[in-house]
Amino acid sequence: MTGFVLLRVRAHRLLLGAALLAVALTTTVLAALAGFSGSIGNAALQAGLRDRSAAAATLVVSGQIPADHRAAADRAVTDAARRAFDGLPVTVRRLESSGPYALPRSLQPPAAREGDPDLTNFAALDRSRLTLVHGAWPKAGRPGGVLEAALPQEAARRLRTGPGAVLELTDRLAEKTLRVRITGVYAPVDLTDPYWQLDDARGRGVRTVSFTTYGPLLADPSVLASGAVTAGGTSWLGSADFSGLDTGGIAPLREAAARESQRLASDTTTFGTTISTDTGLPTVLAQTERALAVSRSTLLVVAVQLVMLAAYALLLVARLLSTERSGETALLRARGGSRRRIAGLAAAEALLLALPAAVVAPLLSGPLTRLFAERSALSSLGVRLDTSPSATVWLVSTAVALACAAAVVAPALGARDGDAVSLRKARGGTLPWPVRAGADVALLLVAGIALWQLQRTPEAAADGAGIDPVLVAAPALALLAGTVLTLRLLPPAARLAERRAAAGRGLSAALAGWQFSRRPLRGAGPVLLLVLAVAMGMLAIGQSNSWERSQHDQADFRAGAPVRVLGVGPGDPARASRLAAVPGVREVTPVHRSAMDLAGRNATVLAVATDRLADGLLLREDLAGATAAELLAPLSAPVEKGQDHLLPAVASEAFMAAAKAKPGDHLELSLGGRRLYAVVGRVVKDLPTTGSGGRTSDAAAATRVPEDGGGVLVDLTAVNRYLATTGPEAPVAPTEWWLTPESGRADDVAKALRAADEPGEIVVRDTIADELLGDPLGAGPNTALMAVAAAAAALAAVGFAVGSAGSVRERSAEFAILRALGAPRRRLARLLAAEQGVLIGVGLLVGVALGTLLARVVVPLVVLTGRATRPVPPVLVELPLGEVALLLAGVAALPLAVVAAIALRRNDPAVSLRHQGDN
Repeated sequence: MTGFVLLRVRAHRLLLGAALLAVALTTTVLAALAGFSGSIGNAALQAGLRDRSAAAATLVVSGQIPADHRAAADRAVTDAARRAFDGLPVTVRRLESSGPYALPRSLQPPAAREGDPDLTNFAALDRSRLTLVHGAWPKAGRPGGVLEAALPQEAARRLRTGPGAVLELTDRLAEKTLRVRITGVYAPVDLTDPYWQLDDARGRGVRTVSFTTYGPLLADPSVLASGAVTAGGTSWLGSADFSGLDTGGIAPLREAAARESQRLASDTTTFGTTISTDTGLPTVLAQTERALAVSRSTLLVVAVQLVMLAAYALLLVARLLSTERSGETALLRARGGSRRRIAGLAAAEALLLALPAAVVAPLLSGPLTRLFAERSALSSLGVRLDTSPSATVWLVSTAVALACAAAVVAPALGARDGDAVSLRKARGGTLPWPVRAGADVALLLVAGIALWQLQRTPEAAADGAGIDPVLVAAPALALLAGTVLTLRLLPPAARLAERRAAAGRGLSAALAGWQFSRRPLRGAGPVLLLVLAVAMGMLAIGQSNSWERSQHDQADFRAGAPVRVLGVGPGDPARASRLAAVPGVREVTPVHRSAMDLAGRNATVLAVATDRLADGLLLREDLAGATAAELLAPLSAPVEKGQDHLLPAVASEAFMAAAKAKPGDHLELSLGGRRLYAVVGRVVKDLPTTGSGGRTSDAAAATRVPEDGGGVLVDLTAVNRYLATTGPEAPVAPTEWWLTPESGRADDVAKALRAADEPGEIVVRDTIADELLGDPLGAGPNTALMAVAAAAAALAAVGFAVGSAGSVRERSAEFAILRALGAPRRRLARLLAAEQGVLIGVGLLVGVALGTLLARVVVPLVVLTGRATRPVPPVLVELPLGEVALLLAGVAALPLAVVAAIALRRNDPAVSLRHQGDN
């Protein structure tokens, strides 16, 4: 039997070779996607917890611990940290601080000396986290009764003091005085180090709530242990090494972190007092689960589409193979071969296709996974992917290879006696019975419902527990429905082609039109393959480019300006002029940001110097319906209605909905505790830097805050004029500054600000964009999109080439008769080229139309953030013409080459006529 199977394979080696290529290509790509999904999930999880979410992934414990409980407290925190991190390697750091001390009044501005004094405290900071800017480190002991301490750089600058100064501090609890000599000035090595969560000022040196605290003053650890300063709080920071964590450990780790944090906070016996615990690890892990679900859903979306295309291509090849063997099958049946025996021969051939693919695909998945990683941002994170084939990869490869083999053998297994009829004897002018029964319309209806459901529930992976089937199925259903509808277009297109051809005078065009109209569905299989491939490619191009554009739009929205400097402590009047002196800065815009409660929602009020911001505001025009200059221009002049002086304002739709207001209504705003009255002249969809979409990082956006109440924008100068007319209140001071750098110099400005140790957080638009684009869970699947599109184009090209070759072989007798009647070979070549060219053209045109439509409808629904929410601002679909043209050229290249080779091939008509006579 083996020899007979090999003889059958040799007789139809071209068709079986095409089937083997399709099976191997499909299996390899899907195995690589499975391996890539697992590897990138683990690597992205570890990198995120180590880098971007390092601060949130810690456990912070703090409290006023009595001296006789501190040893037990140390042990309790260490044990709880091990349990909270579910057995991962843990490091616990401790920080001892003193109670509050009042700074001398002479360090305050004269106008502020009647209010609360400025405060400071002592702390035994880890010196490995510090750099000495001036002077020397403090020593132990109290020479001459004076305590030595070092001062933070920003505090020294604001207090105008430094090494050598002697300060007399007052204990706020015991009212005792303490003399302190400043020996040096220090600065943090890295403000993003999670260690600075132990410091209330987060390492910035200044913190303002209702009063201002400078510090902490760095003292020798022995000073705090000796009782020379009043006892204060003790804080612990627990952090873990996440290098051994994989995605399967997310749920246990999340539960352990939440459980231990609550248990520790309730243990007042061990600590002798009430303590506070804080960890963002459960939130970070929940967000990571959502990001993983979105990433895997994206990979599944393209995988399902590839499976659909591969199944159709293999069924087409199998159908052609079954047709080619119709005579052989009939002969075997006539000589006593049972249907089961014939099906067994087909199954043996299918296994010859499946086994090589099942073995080779896992071996190729590793190099392909590394290629995907190099094309995404994962390689830049310094994480090495495990590209060895896992059990999942082998399982996927085996299952896909067997499924492909089943698709090849399906026509033979489903054949009944009398079914082996040559296609040339069948009438091909009618639609398939499922289409005639309305299956295409039903499929379109189901796809429409799926898309509607997806639009209705944008949080496709909101539960974080798994893949949302609607997100995965909706694009494939829409693609399949649009492709099947193409069958209804072929008969009318054929009739139109026949009329146009009949009106001409050439034989080639007339014969091509007649053949097309007589059997319009003969080439339906290859055409539908091209439609599927082109539409899939268009979807991939649209999704990839739209995702990238969305990351840039989100960066613009989060930053608001190319560079933002967030203030620390009270507003510094000289800050704007100092920032304007930075090389590369073209304009500095002072901004005051305030939050207000709006019917239980958190709304943002922005007071901006609008005359300076028109060129620097990063606002997409479709959000406002106008340019930034047109939006800001009316805000500088107050509106007078009778005796009322109102501030003109621009509000977001969310703000107006929360306020239950409409344009022209009078609104009461709260700005830094002051009441203002404004009238909204324009409503925009969203205002940059406001709402959950305006937070500068995904970690910040994941924190629990009241529901978004939108934002409102007023002019800062107009606000201060308004306050001057309503009472003797101090003007509103800026809390941040938005910088407009010269073209292409945003990075230079940011580097100059950091080099100058400019206090406060520096938000750079390009840095946010790099972070979003560099997210491996977003960029990885985005890379896979184009790989799957290339595989789809290859599958379609192979399928179309096989279909074309089969069609020509089917009509070999017809061409032989035409040659015998005197038709020139050149004219028959033009006839064949015209027929196949029409099919290629129809496939490409319908594919482009369908792909464009689906991209416009589907892409805005499937492009999500890492939190499985709709991006802010909404996605704009991008379909670059250059990439579309490259896709069309790639899809059409092989079919055109095959058509040209067949058309130019020289066949002996006598041989074809002899075979026709034998039949």
